[in-house]
Amino acid sequence: MTNKRKTPITQIPGKLIHRTSDEFGIMLVLDYPRYRVLSFDSVYEQSGFYLEKPYELVHEYTRIMMLTLGFITPKHITLLGLGGGSLLRSLHFYLDACEFHAVELRQQVFDIAKDYFDIPTDSRVNFSIDDAQLQLTTTKACSTDIIFSDIYDAADMSSIQVQKEFLVECERTLSKQGWLAINYHTLPNRHSDFFKTLRELFPSIIICAGEFNSHVLLASKNHRALTDISRNTIAHIETVLGGDFLSIIDRLEYLT
Repeated sequence: MTNKRKTPITQIPGKLIHRTSDEFGIMLVLDYPRYRVLSFDSVYEQSGFYLEKPYELVHEYTRIMMLTLGFITPKHITLLGLGGGSLLRSLHFYLDACEFHAVELRQQVFDIAKDYFDIPTDSRVNFSIDDAQLQLTTTKACSTDIIFSDIYDAADMSSIQVQKEFLVECERTLSKQGWLAINYHTLPNRHSDFFKTLRELFPSIIICAGEFNSHVLLASKNHRALTDISRNTIAHIETVLGGDFLSIIDRLEYLT
């Protein structure tokens, strides 16, 4: 389906500022004293941002995913699943020479992100309203440096994120030093065929546990990637965007 992991909405009543629906369900935009939320079912939030600090990432899993910038300086980034555009907004602000391709299944989600979540829409960003897996199969090989995959609907994660074929297409699409970052509410079994394929395609693999029992998987085509993380880069990201990044580094689990 589409976008983000399920994070419980605060118990403080939010002000409903927009409601719409499509064939996949309802979409709500809610304002709280500190931040704005996109929700697909009024119980969980798919995306959020601080109204006075729009570039600071609200959810920890997005900060974990952005640790890829400590390994590579990308010229092109692909985002599968847009939601409220948290990653796109922060990445675009921080990386002023990078180009982006954001793929979102639902036109109305894109419209909400543009109208209520201040996503960038300049010449550096290309948007596709399409199925993420289909979009990957038509993408040129070695054409992007990072793929961020965060594909959820109101109920669950999209099944494509645990398919071997998805890994194959990601590896094909990534540049030689490229990185893949996937957000999971439940990590695939490490003895599964999925992990076997992952190890065959990506010589550098990192796992990091996040809030609400979620996990982020980071994988690179670069054999030497795990020795190259730059704490100075992560410290700079923390200074520019706000939020806690540096402490996450010590929680990374290196599998290779």
